[in-house]
Amino acid sequence: MAHLGADVAAYVDAQLSPDAMRAASRHLEDCRACDKAVRQQRLLKSRMSTVTAPEPPAELLASLAGLAAQPPHHQTWWERLRHSVPFRASIVVAGASIAVMVAAYAVGGADDNTVGDKVAPPFDRYAADFYGAAAVQVGATISDTKLQDLDHDGWPCKETLGGDLDRTSGSWADDAVALSYSNGTSKLNLFEQTGVLDHTSLDGFEASTLGKSDVWIRDGSPMLVTWDYDGVVYTIVTDADHGRVVRAVNELPRGSGSEGPVDRVGDGLNRMTAWMAAA
Repeated sequence: MAHLGADVAAYVDAQLSPDAMRAASRHLEDCRACDKAVRQQRLLKSRMSTVTAPEPPAELLASLAGLAAQPPHHQTWWERLRHSVPFRASIVVAGASIAVMVAAYAVGGADDNTVGDKVAPPFDRYAADFYGAAAVQVGATISDTKLQDLDHDGWPCKETLGGDLDRTSGSWADDAVALSYSNGTSKLNLFEQTGVLDHTSLDGFEASTLGKSDVWIRDGSPMLVTWDYDGVVYTIVTDADHGRVVRAVNELPRGSGSEGPVDRVGDGLNRMTAWMAAA
């Protein structure tokens, strides 16, 4: 079966024929690009459903309620302008623009990662495996070509992290993409999996900020750093120094508590455009 393409939205809304739905479901088992497009479409629909229209000011409602009790009077030029067709059309356009901005602000909320299945990464196993014989205790190896495809599809598989930590392997670890980096002295393992971080699994972790990133940290040897962003949970296990860890985290997608309203709206517009293009 070819990629879902324009049928992504119809699949999410269950509007395809039964045979087409079954064929699409089988296709999604093997195609990560289409699976990602479906997840993004569901994420967009869920977030858009939570956007509410702003309430009008109480003063405006009171003023409108009192209009019936007021006697008619001669219309001024401003009142005639307000009732003209061009002026009303401009109000409609402005209202639509405001609605889009409100939706973009909601979608662009960097720390609003409530969409998706909750994920509790096996932190203790990750830490125990860190000093094992293998870089990461994993399943099938991912080729360099496939790693490039995953990186293009929104799963960061960078060749270098933290400045001088080079990627040494890529594999599947259960339902996560597992990557290992090293500079010969320090090592860093990165796990990426679909979902939302389950905060009940963060025993021993403390909320912190690394550079511009809001994360959860469990100090020790090795250090564990975890966070979620845009439907993906990231976990770093490393013995690298603080500077390399900060740089590595900031080179990956993350939420930032210092994002301003303008940045948040811009981020939301970018996401909405990308998701609709993917659909």
